[in-house]
Amino acid sequence: MRRSVRELRALCRNTLRGLDLDLPLDVTQLCDRHGERRGRPIHLVAHPLPVGAPNGVWMVASDADYFFHQANTSRLHRDQIVIHEFGHLIAGHQVLGDLSALTEAGPTRDESEAALRHTCYSDDREWEAEMLASMILSWAEEAGAAVGTTATHDGLRGLQKLFGGHRGWL
Repeated sequence: MRRSVRELRALCRNTLRGLDLDLPLDVTQLCDRHGERRGRPIHLVAHPLPVGAPNGVWMVASDADYFFHQANTSRLHRDQIVIHEFGHLIAGHQVLGDLSALTEAGPTRDESEAALRHTCYSDDREWEAEMLASMILSWAEEAGAAVGTTATHDGLRGLQKLFGGHRGWL
């Protein structure tokens, strides 16, 4: 059942609160910090996904999550893909596949591509993941416009922490 936009905003706030993210938003930092918080790393893997396949896929191994994303794309598009997959993860959607099944037997390229082409999400889940990604990217853009770059400015980061982080988001 599809969540409301209000519920998705609350999910974003609860998930991102306390991650101490820098601006401009860095998807690697987002995934690293969320992975650290939950004790399960998220690895980003650029892969030349075949034509007709999804641009991104979330797969699970026994010790980590993997977000495969189209290797042949712009950074902006890669960020959208990764954050979309992140949206699936934080929404609690079922994963597309179990990576351990692929890696235990040393899969061939054909087997790997077949697993990456597999999709099973309903339209509601895709809508939720895309809404979450859009919310995160909109926040990052608005917060960046309001406070500027924080990744390389320790004084500004300290003030933001003191006053509760990026107010535009939370």
